[in-house]
Amino acid sequence: SSGINAEYGDENQAEETYSLNTVKSLNGAVDQLVNFFGMQPCERSDRVPDDKTAHTLLLAGQYKDGVECLIKTRIVFDGVVNMKICARSADPALNELLVSSI
Repeated sequence: SSGINAEYGDENQAEETYSLNTVKSLNGAVDQLVNFFGMQPCERSDRVPDDKTAHTLLLAGQYKDGVECLIKTRIVFDGVVNMKICARSADPALNELLVSSI
């Protein structure tokens, strides 16, 4: 997956920031994001250490027409879950769709 990350630079990514008011923990946010996107967690990033207040979730998968895609989500919990989501692929429209779908 690091190959895709290098192949699709900053010009092939989209970003958004969200607050998730219905989620009460980092683990809850990770579980919901993995299920929502239906993509594979990378580098065991679906496992959140118990003592953490911030976590990075990495997801990789393919969308229609076999377009490879990466999602990187930085999640912070300080009573509320806040996250910054970044999608990278060869398709700018797909990137925008993924980050705006939350």
